[in-house]
Amino acid sequence: MVENLNLSNTTVGIEVRGTKNSIISNNNISNNNCDGIYLDYSCNNNITGNNINYNNEEGIRLGHSSSNNITGNTITYNNWDSIWLWDSSNNDIKGNNISNNKEGIKLEDSRSNKIYFNNFINNTDNVYSYNSTNIWNSTSKITYTYNDSIYTKYLGNYWSDYNGSDADGDGIGDTPYSIDGDKDYYPLMKPFENYIIAPEVAIFDTGSPSNPYPSISGTHNGTIKPNHTVIATKLYTYPCEGTGGHTEYAYIWNETWNATATWDGYAGDWHNITFDKPIVLLPNKTYNYTIRTGSYPQIHHNTSLLTLNGWINCIKFVDTNGKIYDDWIPAIRLE
Repeated sequence: MVENLNLSNTTVGIEVRGTKNSIISNNNISNNNCDGIYLDYSCNNNITGNNINYNNEEGIRLGHSSSNNITGNTITYNNWDSIWLWDSSNNDIKGNNISNNKEGIKLEDSRSNKIYFNNFINNTDNVYSYNSTNIWNSTSKITYTYNDSIYTKYLGNYWSDYNGSDADGDGIGDTPYSIDGDKDYYPLMKPFENYIIAPEVAIFDTGSPSNPYPSISGTHNGTIKPNHTVIATKLYTYPCEGTGGHTEYAYIWNETWNATATWDGYAGDWHNITFDKPIVLLPNKTYNYTIRTGSYPQIHHNTSLLTLNGWINCIKFVDTNGKIYDDWIPAIRLE
């Protein structure tokens, strides 16, 4: 493991040969006479989160190396290539900011590398590929938010010299970006920071309280403040045991958008109700909710509740008899 170091003014900042399962992370690697990082005959290594700048030759060079991950690095102002792959295959290169180098990425006799969701900005040549066939977009569809709308599509890279259009506004160019014999079929219209990727677990879950009683139907008003991005289409209500506890109506909103869900009755999976559009809750932003429950849903008897996914707060609960409370939070899950 090589991490949290300043490696400057030498020949090669980090040189790894015949090595596997190493981690090179969060280093500042600059002003070296040759490469910032050089891997030779190495596999299954992770190069992540490094700043690699102003080196006299390559930022990162791979020779005869395979199955390495190069992710989340900032690689700028290197005199030769930002990343050079020679006789190297099956590497994953993702989430890197690559700018103002002689060449953004150079591939020679290298195949089956997956290169996507990178920024190639203002390099003298953004890409050079010789005798190489590689994959320049995600191999499965990705759910992402772009300009406040949600899409599930393949994603490529951002190329500062791409001149294509985006007629449907999904953030993906309508025509491929040509790379010698290859193509990026899904070029990004803006740098990847403008695309919010849904996390693998994108829910907001209050969980089930240890003692949900007393419980009664009524209308809940409160706020949700998630600690990660939540992308959801449904709301699930935890019912009290032996009851039909459910939500009849849900409304979630902020000052710029809103989404509504309405119960369809006791049919199918009736503890879930579906919103009229996908909802996107961004981390550390506050959203309002109104939830009208029927029968006997489970209740957290708190004014505020910290969950694994963030805060949920009760502003006011009005029960079916008109009584008002400030410490009733419905046990729900957004998914």
